[in-house]
Amino acid sequence: MGADLNSTSTAYPKEKALFDLFTDSVNRYPDHVALTFHQVSYTYKELNQIVNRLTRELLNKGAGKGIVIGLALDRSAEMVISLLAILKAGSIYVPLDPEYPKDRIEFMLDDSSASILLTSQKYSGHFASNTREVLIEDALEASEDYADNEPERTVSGEDLAYILYTSGSTGKPKGVQIFHHSLVNVMLSFQKQPGITATDRMLAVATISFDIAGIDLYLPLSVGAEIVLADSITAKDGRALLDIIRTQGITILQATPYTWRMMLEVGWEEYLPLKVFTGGEALAKDLAERLIPRSKEVWNLYGPTETTIYSIIKHITDANDITIGWPVDNTQVYILDEDKNDLVDGEIGEIYIGGVGVALGYLNRPELNAERFIDNPFTPGEKIYRTGDLAKIKPDGDIVYLGRIDHQVKVRGYRIELGEIEHNLGKQEDIKQAVVIAREDTPGIPRLVAYIVLKSGGSGAPDKATLNNWDKALLEVLPEYMVPDDYVLLDTIPSTPNGKIDRKALPKPDYSQITREGEYVAPRTSNEKLVADIWEELMGLEKVSVFDNFFQLGGRSLIAVKIMARLEKETGKRLPLATLFEYSTVEKLAARLEIDASAITWDSLVPIKPKGSKMPLYIVHGAGLNVLLFNALAMNMDEEQPVYGLQAKGLNGVDEPLDVMEEIAANYVDEIINHDPVGPYAVAGYSLGGLIAYEMAKQMLAMGKDVRMLAMFDTYADQTQKLDSPLKRFVDNTWLLIKQIAYTPVLFFEDPKRTIEYKSREIGRRIDKAWKKIFPSKALEKKGFDAYTNDIHERSLTAQKNYLLTPVNIAIELFRARKKTFYMADSEFLGWKPYALKGVNVHDIPGEHNTIFAPPNDQEFAQALQKCLDKAAVGEKNTKS
Repeated sequence: MGADLNSTSTAYPKEKALFDLFTDSVNRYPDHVALTFHQVSYTYKELNQIVNRLTRELLNKGAGKGIVIGLALDRSAEMVISLLAILKAGSIYVPLDPEYPKDRIEFMLDDSSASILLTSQKYSGHFASNTREVLIEDALEASEDYADNEPERTVSGEDLAYILYTSGSTGKPKGVQIFHHSLVNVMLSFQKQPGITATDRMLAVATISFDIAGIDLYLPLSVGAEIVLADSITAKDGRALLDIIRTQGITILQATPYTWRMMLEVGWEEYLPLKVFTGGEALAKDLAERLIPRSKEVWNLYGPTETTIYSIIKHITDANDITIGWPVDNTQVYILDEDKNDLVDGEIGEIYIGGVGVALGYLNRPELNAERFIDNPFTPGEKIYRTGDLAKIKPDGDIVYLGRIDHQVKVRGYRIELGEIEHNLGKQEDIKQAVVIAREDTPGIPRLVAYIVLKSGGSGAPDKATLNNWDKALLEVLPEYMVPDDYVLLDTIPSTPNGKIDRKALPKPDYSQITREGEYVAPRTSNEKLVADIWEELMGLEKVSVFDNFFQLGGRSLIAVKIMARLEKETGKRLPLATLFEYSTVEKLAARLEIDASAITWDSLVPIKPKGSKMPLYIVHGAGLNVLLFNALAMNMDEEQPVYGLQAKGLNGVDEPLDVMEEIAANYVDEIINHDPVGPYAVAGYSLGGLIAYEMAKQMLAMGKDVRMLAMFDTYADQTQKLDSPLKRFVDNTWLLIKQIAYTPVLFFEDPKRTIEYKSREIGRRIDKAWKKIFPSKALEKKGFDAYTNDIHERSLTAQKNYLLTPVNIAIELFRARKKTFYMADSEFLGWKPYALKGVNVHDIPGEHNTIFAPPNDQEFAQALQKCLDKAAVGEKNTKS
């Protein structure tokens, strides 16, 4: 049976380099689209010409055979172009995700002895290293003078293609060295199974620091298929990914189980002609049950970085029979016991992998190489890789994955050495001992839990300030996905009789212990039980007390939508999301359900944090239409700072939404003045809400009201064209389009992280609207929250399109996201300077447009906002307009 399993020998062009597969596609399919990023596409011929020119420029800058080049670019077309150019130059690339901690990237550059760092103007001078920095903008411009035919070939399949760093147990990442021919083999094997053709469109979402990105990028390029490259924000947004799949003809997507679950949670119910590649971590039965009927095919993929991306694959057709399958071409898999005996009779052993995919080894780690890359006991002269994974072989030959032997885990698709987290926690002054494990107390939701012994002693849960300090310290040296989700204080770490840490004896955390108000109180009424059961299910918690607080338990907008939708389904009562501000415990929300539906109010004014003696702040919703995301900001502000939100009229699906900016603003002004007739007032708006807040301030000043502060939260001053002549509109829009096209490369590298949550929603609605007109019978029916927010959003856009900005004698406090999201003609003042006659005061806040309210950005944002409010409260009254 073992021999049958490993009968995978297949002829393949071992002499070929990885880029030769791309060049073959160029010759066969020159006019096929090879790459699409946002609205820009490149044919194979166009892409190859750009790559060839850039290759020559890189050679001119010192690239060449065996030269190591670090690549730190945001996700963009230029990132793909650069990868291919580095390979064609004969160099070895080190993929560096710029979102990773600076110290970690600098270590990789130093450890790999990289000679060149290819990066963008955005990151110029950011990384301290001994490399020669080459900016992609300059390189592309200089490359325009070069020939675009194939450069001289300097490498073969026996040369290295990349060094990819994975988590390291000693606290430092380790670099895995992968050959060209190993990548060629896995691409040719994958062309056959799971299969890909020149007509496929593959959505690429993996970061290049994750080895599976090789499948995203090189597999479609090897057959003449199209890569649809998602930027980093889209890749993390299940709704945006689902929109792209539905509207752009995507036929293949490779993602981790975490990402597949995220897409299912945001409304994927229908069948899609999509080939599902799931890898990075184990495929659970419940996830397979949901994916199989919704997709064309589901493939379970397994393989460590050290054996070139994937080594074992399986077409999953039955959720009750999940295995990782059989080896890919030219790959041998052995299940061995501690004495290296081959277990082919269903006994559990460790997975060892041999064949052409085995890496050269870890860079500069001879001791680790001796431990992991051992002599193959079955094929003298070859190496096999010891994975540390447990498995068994079924009678039919399929391999069943059974988890890890050691303390290396996979969480949300990322392979994590728990020792690296423990090592860095141990550096904290107050920590005596730290043990980290991955728990899956809720199926499909793995969590990293750190068990801490303090020098000062203590048990239970650490206080919030301590938690923040630990998280901040870890985020300086580790990627976000390696920061523990939960911390548990113990007097001692449990141990086995032989003195080793007994990880199985580590207690399950009380996930709500930090925030629980007093002792656990069980539901006492049918409504309390209904609410508690829904919270437990949707938030992955156990034994939610009737006094537990939604926000303190980690509740967010997406969960709130699901909770309210479930409550509406169970009770027939629709509640505003903002209900959770005032009725944030199980007890209060259950009591709210007992009120007659007709008595439920949908006022625009929402008390987020109503108590306090300071001047209240009123914040207008953004494109998302609800104000739930302002909660974290409010909770990080001064204890005496009241905060109110303004939500859109019509969210109840009954009231008529407004589509005139002046009327929207007047509605909000009425509610504010009815609540507080005297003032003074501080008004703010997020995104689209900034324009509404501007009109509100204008109206309030005209009424003689004391407006002490007008704040914009990353809002751009878009001026209407309604008063322009058709000719002027045509000229202006044409000129704008020309500038956008001309500066497209620059814009990509200034910040390709566009505000996908807003933009994809806007594009999705337009596509949906057009689809309904063309194919009304096939249009996706919007239900629940989507149904009644869609109309409001469209009307809000109409109001924005028709709103004429006029100067107002007022100052604007502009809170500008440090990471730019949109194309802007004025990136300094976001277009507000002509309209704020008293000036624009700019405050840079962390994050990009969609993450300024997310932890840990919310804390710094809140502090800056509080300073402005306190200063405004004692300042002079704004002059009447």
